[in-house]
Amino acid sequence: MNELAANLTTLRISRRTHVGFGDETPAEVPFCPPSGNLATKLNNTPRYLFRVYSDASAGSNSSESFKSIDALENNLTDIFARDNAPTIAVALNEHLRWEPLKSCGDPFISWTTSLLVAIQYAIYKHKTEGAKLEAIHLCIIDTTMFPKGVFIRDLDLIEEFYDKVPSSQSIMVKRGCYTWEARGLDDFRHLRNKRHRTYSGVYYFGEFLSQGQVNITDRSSTVTCDKIINNDLFTMLPQLQVELEDSKVQWADAVVKSRESFYMDIEPEATSASEFLAATKIALQFRNVWFLPVLANLLALRPRAAHDPGILDQISGLYSDELRYSLSSKDTKIVANENIPEVLQFGKIIHDINEDYWNESAHTLLRSMEETADIVRRFVTSSRTTGASRLLEVEKA
Repeated sequence: MNELAANLTTLRISRRTHVGFGDETPAEVPFCPPSGNLATKLNNTPRYLFRVYSDASAGSNSSESFKSIDALENNLTDIFARDNAPTIAVALNEHLRWEPLKSCGDPFISWTTSLLVAIQYAIYKHKTEGAKLEAIHLCIIDTTMFPKGVFIRDLDLIEEFYDKVPSSQSIMVKRGCYTWEARGLDDFRHLRNKRHRTYSGVYYFGEFLSQGQVNITDRSSTVTCDKIINNDLFTMLPQLQVELEDSKVQWADAVVKSRESFYMDIEPEATSASEFLAATKIALQFRNVWFLPVLANLLALRPRAAHDPGILDQISGLYSDELRYSLSSKDTKIVANENIPEVLQFGKIIHDINEDYWNESAHTLLRSMEETADIVRRFVTSSRTTGASRLLEVEKA
């Protein structure tokens, strides 16, 4: 625990940076839809997003930047500046369905607002690609460090493009030939709300998209997945160890199954010290400004009690006010509903941390004011007593 405390003292909050457009190529390519409903939805972006990648991932991926397939072909044109909406619709459909062969290119880069989804995807890649966990990377970014419009929710783009292709047009999906009506974006939109046949949840994964390329230098933190998916994580969620060691390959079903505890009518117990320590050890891999948001996301992987003393007491006792203030709930936007309960839980934890911080600050200020008032009272009393004594001495003289 002493070593852990020592590591925590080294955490510092870095000044936010903003990378704008360069002279030659943009550091990022914002979505610029015509003014209207979709344009307003660009404001609906969560503060933190995750991306998992490996050598097998499409495009170019590193701890410094991400490039889409189109970007590798030097095509950085905003999709709303292109003159063929049906082509964009097909490209979006192929991207969201993980089609390996792209008939229309692919300008998109995928993210998720859910750490649970990211972890399950890393396990999926580990099994399907045969990649070791140390060869799979997980990146977290702070979207407030990017210009407006760089990220957009998949469902919002689907809503914009689902009807841009004739319903009878033929498309290829998983090497099969279908009509756009059968396997197009409208069908995919319904899949995102499809309820699991066994569990309570739906197939919604909190996906967001960027386009072209994204420079993430000084706006992100990336670690290899062996530093996340290990015994510390299994201390928190033992079922993930069983899942990792099981030869059966799942992803979507595994995510829905992992959420089942959120739908059970059971009062969560307070977080244990061992569980909090396990989450802290993982979060420390990210360092600096990323530590506390990762910690809160890890703790949100299962239901937590409101104002959980196992969380708030530990955070209050171990972490600086500066670190706690950095996660201010007014800056940390959450985009979630009951279909993505782990992100809702993250929002509740952030709210509780924020409320606890301000309550402590108010109590500290109140105590300081009371102490100051007490000092003033003593000074006034002392001054009166001293003044009276001097007056008596003068009268005697």
